[in-house]
Amino acid sequence: MKFRARLLNLVGGFSKSQAGVAAIEFAMTIPFLLFLFVGMVELITAISYDRRVSKTGSSIADLVARSSDVTGKMDDIERAIAHQMTPYDDADIDVRIGMVLIKANSPEIVWSWGNKVPVPWAKGSKPDGVSFSANMKSNGQYYLISTSSLDYNFILGKLLSNLSQVLTGESDQFTSIALSDSFVLHPRKVSCVEYYNSCANYPS
Repeated sequence: MKFRARLLNLVGGFSKSQAGVAAIEFAMTIPFLLFLFVGMVELITAISYDRRVSKTGSSIADLVARSSDVTGKMDDIERAIAHQMTPYDDADIDVRIGMVLIKANSPEIVWSWGNKVPVPWAKGSKPDGVSFSANMKSNGQYYLISTSSLDYNFILGKLLSNLSQVLTGESDQFTSIALSDSFVLHPRKVSCVEYYNSCANYPS
């Protein structure tokens, strides 16, 4: 009976003891807090990248739209892209610009240039990634178009991808997110901004 009483007292005392509870609770919550902190950093960084991508595409489009001829000036455009992406690495951003002529109520590429692909849209083709409203499709109208895109890689992308693989059997869902924007502007000085006489030689 004495042994049983001592055992009950020991168990009761252990259940009432608060020693180490704070440490255990901290150990249980710290992973969640760290994940929440990194998630906030990810969100803020992704938003910053998204704004920078949009600003770069808009600024480059405005720069070209203010020109009358950009032949031989693409090195300046490259430097402008790098400047707009500061302080972020500009190596992964894909910027495309081009002149479009509306023919038969449909946009056609007159000329195009890209920092990743020399000719992103074939001459005479309909540009992908850029939308035109019905009232913009006025035959004979020229437009300056610009697109900018970048794949933002998450800091915890690999970890989330591995977790998705364990839970759902599918991976590579959380490694990156595509950021992009497009712009359509009227040329400011001329009806069609020239690039190696493409406007003059393009069939009307």
